[in-house]
Amino acid sequence: MKLFKTILLLIIVSINFSALKAQDQRSFKIQKATSINVSELGPSFHAEVYNLEAPYPGSDSYRNYIHQLKDLRFTNFAPTIGEKKSIKATNSDVPNYDAGFEGNLFGGIPNDNDVAISNDGKVVSVSNSDVYIYEEDGSFLLKRQLEDFSDSLGLVANSYDPKIIYDPSMDRFVLFFLNGNDQAATAIVVCFSQSNDPTQGWNIYSLPGNPYSDGAWSDFPMVAMTAQDVFVTVNHIHSDSASWQTGFMQSVIWQVQKEEAYNGAALMTVLHSNIKFNNKPIRNLMPVEGGVNLKDNEMYFISNRNFDFQNDTFFVVKIPQSIAENSNVSTSVQFALANQDYGLPPDAKQTTTTFLQTNDARPLGGFIENGIIQFVGNTVNLSTGLAAIYHGKLNALATLYTVDLEVLSDPLLEYGYPNISFSGQTSFDEQAIISFNHTSIDSFPGMSAIFYSANDGYSERLHLITGTSNVNLIAGNFERWGDYSGSQRRFNLAGEVWVSGFIGFRNNLALSKDQHRTYIAKLSSKDNLNVAIKGEFSAAAKIYPNPVEERMYVQFDLPTSMNLDFVLIDILGKQISLIENRKVNAGRNELIFMTTKLAKGTYFLKISNASNQLFYSEQFLKN
Repeated sequence: MKLFKTILLLIIVSINFSALKAQDQRSFKIQKATSINVSELGPSFHAEVYNLEAPYPGSDSYRNYIHQLKDLRFTNFAPTIGEKKSIKATNSDVPNYDAGFEGNLFGGIPNDNDVAISNDGKVVSVSNSDVYIYEEDGSFLLKRQLEDFSDSLGLVANSYDPKIIYDPSMDRFVLFFLNGNDQAATAIVVCFSQSNDPTQGWNIYSLPGNPYSDGAWSDFPMVAMTAQDVFVTVNHIHSDSASWQTGFMQSVIWQVQKEEAYNGAALMTVLHSNIKFNNKPIRNLMPVEGGVNLKDNEMYFISNRNFDFQNDTFFVVKIPQSIAENSNVSTSVQFALANQDYGLPPDAKQTTTTFLQTNDARPLGGFIENGIIQFVGNTVNLSTGLAAIYHGKLNALATLYTVDLEVLSDPLLEYGYPNISFSGQTSFDEQAIISFNHTSIDSFPGMSAIFYSANDGYSERLHLITGTSNVNLIAGNFERWGDYSGSQRRFNLAGEVWVSGFIGFRNNLALSKDQHRTYIAKLSSKDNLNVAIKGEFSAAAKIYPNPVEERMYVQFDLPTSMNLDFVLIDILGKQISLIENRKVNAGRNELIFMTTKLAKGTYFLKISNASNQLFYSEQFLKN
């Protein structure tokens, strides 16, 4: 049956390949709207009016449709009969739980958590509708509202769905959020920090939420970046539609050249639209960022049949080039079959009569490293009918895509809104930390994490925190449970991952006592080597591949933290280039650099400190 479906889909791809040619790319030049210095904003009461919850992903008509589907599916749910793969702990240890602290106070509904951390330890945590900035030890630095950014643009509609990412190549932050949910008032606000200090200046831009003037508003942003560009995907929803079928128009991709944005210059952008498979618009496109570091030029996007009761199909969209390389580049679309099914998740129980909404089965987070895309999303455990999460792995280098899918679940807890980050030491380590929210009728909403390694499998669930109450903010029995959660690798500290999620909170000082809050945690893999190594350190660095063609990897040990120079020297002893100068932590470290611009020949890599004390000098051959 699986083989038959593969052959059938290949025929469909062949028949509909011409449809890919109909994709639309339009260029927009977006001028900087304004700049603000958030530390210099005048005194504020930080007044926050939460009379309306943030728009449900896909509009209220879509929410009603999802509820009807779930009532139809789960009222008399019959578990799948037959052997199903289930997640069992193997030889992997749970992640290290290094630190944690309570983040953003009660805000909008839902709180839509996301988090980013810079190389020097500045933590930016966003939720509806606040931006909190901390030191990595949890020390509070600054709080601002999304409206502090949108008001500077003259936007007066509600601001919601914030996303934050850190750019390790530029040592800057980029903040995204939506404003308005009507064709006459819809914008995607994009803010670039002017320095590595997020408490200071930001350059603010506004992308049109209704770029084709066709009645659309932009919904549910997902974001990622390459070394050259920033990508923002949104769903276009029709303002005047009464049903989900006619309400969803298409998912589009904004590709934004980031080089000048940090300096406040005009943005060069390309809008990719009319992205279809089998002549139907693909819904919800999740961009996939690099695991170890940002990737050059190309960007992948993952989607699926997100509200099917049961399906095994995913979609892979690829943009192969940066704007600088080719502003007319088109997207490609392929399908991928999974080895087991995912499906529309049930709403998760927090009591016997109240539920936390799980939305649908769209991919919610992912990364690519060494050609392997790892991604996560909500699903149902088809054997138990409980809310669960899936973890997918896809080889992007293969000719025919397939997905190795695992359903992560628990016999008592229900899982929701996962995210995932790379946690390896080198790009060859196929491993990750998966974080997610959990709930049950016997446990207040909290957070958990699981460690995955291709060598050792999945760990047991690591319990991070249990909330202090259930959530009771919306009339009726269904409460919002986020829409997404945050996760980011600490780029300069291998193995370290920062996560943020949803917890229930009892606020005895508020009229609405049973609220929600953000929790932020620092996790790391058990084989994290960013600690001081006792005794002697290696007399030689490990350099590979050697000979090298495109990319060099150098592993070395340090007895203490120090500032190091990484210098290339030719066979005659002449310095060719200073590759890098930075503070490096004690323990095992790895340097990665491109060698494509080097001529063929023999070179030496010299690693020394500021006092010119030589630590390593390694020879390699460039082919």
